Amino acid sequence: MRKVFLVIVFILLLVSASFSLTAIAENGKTVILNPNGTWKYDTTSLWRVVRSYTGSSSKNTDPFTISGSSWRIKVTSKASMFSISLYNASTGRIEDVVISMNSSGTDETYIYKKGTFYLSLNAIGSYEIVVEEMTK
Repeated sequence: MRKVFLVIVFILLLVSASFSLTAIAENGKTVILNPNGTWKYDTTSLWRVVRSYTGSSSKNTDPFTISGSSWRIKVTSKASMFSISLYNASTGRIEDVVISMNSSGTDETYIYKKGTFYLSLNAIGSYEIVVEEMTK
């Protein structure tokens, strides 16, 4: 019985040692962390995280630059009212109201323009936002 237990523990250790973890680097790229301490960028991902925001009140975000032609905003909201307006950071002019929600839930929108932008977030309740740029 003890030998069977030791064999099972040994197999579990081998299996767990073969798994890799992933993380998001400061530049928004996905990194694969190997069990031996090495790492590499994930070249299979189509999206890189540009910014992520959480909160429960209305605010403007910091400016961020999009260099590719396709990007998206993904939202998870527990707010009773939530909207995102996209502003051109250079001119301060509104580009569009890109998301408007009247109840909690998830949503995403795709945007097809380059530039430096910031978001105006209007909320009554909590939210999580991820801005991602297409890499390929």
